[in-house]
Amino acid sequence: MPQYAQYAQNHFLINPALAGLENYADARTGFRRQWAGVTGAPTTFYVTAHVPVGNDEFVIEPASTRFSYGRRRREPTLPDPHAGVGVTMVRDQAGPWTSLTANVAVAYHYPLNDEWQLSGGLSGGITQHSLDFDRIVLAQSQDPAVGQGKLNSTRPNLHAGVWLYSSQLYAGLSVQQLWPSRLRFRTDYDWQGKLIPHYFLTVGYRLALTEDWEFVPSFLLKKTGNTPLSVDLNLKMNHLNNVWVGLSYRHRDALVAWAGARVAQKMTVSYAYEYALSVLRPSTSGTHELTLGITLGNRDHYASPRYFW
Repeated sequence: MPQYAQYAQNHFLINPALAGLENYADARTGFRRQWAGVTGAPTTFYVTAHVPVGNDEFVIEPASTRFSYGRRRREPTLPDPHAGVGVTMVRDQAGPWTSLTANVAVAYHYPLNDEWQLSGGLSGGITQHSLDFDRIVLAQSQDPAVGQGKLNSTRPNLHAGVWLYSSQLYAGLSVQQLWPSRLRFRTDYDWQGKLIPHYFLTVGYRLALTEDWEFVPSFLLKKTGNTPLSVDLNLKMNHLNNVWVGLSYRHRDALVAWAGARVAQKMTVSYAYEYALSVLRPSTSGTHELTLGITLGNRDHYASPRYFW
């Protein structure tokens, strides 16, 4: 499945329990070009959006004529129990293989006490997998195992997750492709593949350094089948929720640097660059990922616990 560098800015990408977390609607789009310079390297385009349901703080209002730099920020007030809904669309291509996914997510947020909330979410939809034989370069042009043109195989998918959070700490566990199934592309040769679950565990903590600056360390563990455990270590600096920079280390795979800013009252932009540490390092100039975001709802977004991470 696709890999992301900026999931710490959009946890909804990997965990449906985030749907409706904020007291506003959150929409994001991103493009990732992995291993630039490598023929057939993965490229990923995605769109996510989610909104709270039953949260009285969520009211669509017109944007203010004066841009605020967030100095009105205050400690968040956790909302009453409420639901959330969201959608995700992802197009991922690697060589001759393309997948197009459309999912709908639902979540429910329940306060455990004055400090902590717990949410659970499910996301389901379909994925169309395409195998384009015309993009396969053969050492011998006549190979009976390779057909011509593009073949498609459509399968259902199911994701699930839980998210425990306060204004200072969050922890999440999720699984994608919870519904394992087989893919089959029939030509003169029977091409088969298998979809298997992907597991994600993440924990982060917010440390206030000054009135304006916050430091957020976090980690992400990823596991899929018999592959080695993937470990990400992240360090993020946040200035008034308007400028943020960060560094990540993916064990034996990449170093990542990212930076972002609020460019208008309700718009954000963020860019990440990955420097490969794997055996691909001599062949690639790196990985690039660009994300744009927009929010709609309560002007005082700083009551949301999300913006304290």
